[in-house]
Amino acid sequence: MGLARARARDVIIDSAPILAWRRADPDAAIGHAPAHHPRTLLRGYRLHTLLCRGTSLPLLFLLFLLSRANVHDAPFARPLLELAVRLFTLRPCVIRLDAGYWGLKLIAWIHTVLRAQAVIPWNPKRQKRRDGLAPTWTAEELGKRTGIERFFGRVLVFFRLQRPPVFGWSAVETRVALTYAAVWVISLAAWQAARPDLIRSPRLVLAHV
Repeated sequence: MGLARARARDVIIDSAPILAWRRADPDAAIGHAPAHHPRTLLRGYRLHTLLCRGTSLPLLFLLFLLSRANVHDAPFARPLLELAVRLFTLRPCVIRLDAGYWGLKLIAWIHTVLRAQAVIPWNPKRQKRRDGLAPTWTAEELGKRTGIERFFGRVLVFFRLQRPPVFGWSAVETRVALTYAAVWVISLAAWQAARPDLIRSPRLVLAHV
């Protein structure tokens, strides 16, 4: 899908850890690391992102939320979606979320207010009862959420966002905004150079341009 035709009808919400640059960072906190991470606990923040699955790009550099690492993911999905609807008149058909965002109220809101399908694995630790709730995911549909994991893999390493050399809430938030803006600049450069195949390849775009 080209950038000019991207309408974010299929979106993904997920979070990634950002490690604190200094242990003395006053705004960082200690929280559980993702399952695939080599450490059990991490000190820092969590970055919540709304991604267009068609382009594998964040919806501009405005649509992210930052939290301390010890805060649960669940409360951040609805504010991200509400912001997208308000700013960009977003009307997604499918919303894919990680199990950490599981919640009956959120799923009901997505279905009834946004008129979208929620693709989210059931988290039995957070919700024991599922009476009357239709299935929200299949293995095939859930597999389509990997685009955001690849996105985080690119920005965390290439732009040094995994552990940015800044500390304090405002500095980290600014760093994320600048990083996401750079992601869009690189993607637009690839599009202008008639190389849409490179919009997700920062090294190749810079070399080509």
